[in-house]
Amino acid sequence: AQHAKYDLVARKLDLQPGQRLLDVGCGWGGMVRHAAKEYGVRALGVTLSSEQARWAQLRIKEEGLDDLAEVRHLDYRDVPESGFDAISSIGLTEHIGVANYPAYFALLRDKLRPRGRLLNHCITRPHNRRQRTGAFIDRYVFPDGELTGSGRIISEAQDIGLEVVHEENLRHHYALTLRDWCRNLVEHWDEAVEEVGLPTAKVWGLYMAGSRVGFETNVVQLHQVLAVK
Repeated sequence: AQHAKYDLVARKLDLQPGQRLLDVGCGWGGMVRHAAKEYGVRALGVTLSSEQARWAQLRIKEEGLDDLAEVRHLDYRDVPESGFDAISSIGLTEHIGVANYPAYFALLRDKLRPRGRLLNHCITRPHNRRQRTGAFIDRYVFPDGELTGSGRIISEAQDIGLEVVHEENLRHHYALTLRDWCRNLVEHWDEAVEEVGLPTAKVWGLYMAGSRVGFETNVVQLHQVLAVK
């Protein structure tokens, strides 16, 4: 599922060998490694987690991608480079805060070269009204997370001068993804508990099961918005 997601992002960004990609909020470096390995892109990822950055750099070295890929322990706002051909943002917008969208999109715009592309991938609401995150998710999964609708995301991107050229709702696909993730967790439950402990395994099992229902019943959606500078 993760491989398919990264490939969909890469194809929407029309990544080509030799181009420069910035992946903001890159997590464990999956998109960075995929873009470098499969598309020959020079990819830079940044994450606020030092553990993620260390692990990703080890994987990059193990896979022989040192000349193309890098993951830094760094706030995306502090990236010194600019002139990127493409930027991917996968699961970061949920943590930005709606009030910070103008600054967020403006900064990413300024990191792109003219005609550079931005792919923004995030969980969304089926409406654009303000709505509190549930107490369970806010405490155990995404502290201080905030969701809004695709309309608000598109408007904010347009208002700082980006041209939105495509948007897609992947809600149904994510319901199927969560179905398979839940099945995989059940099948490997003992291994998961051994690795992370019973409380953490329970939290994530409950979160993924609830998320599946949320995507199936249109409580939440998943939007990819492609914009061009």
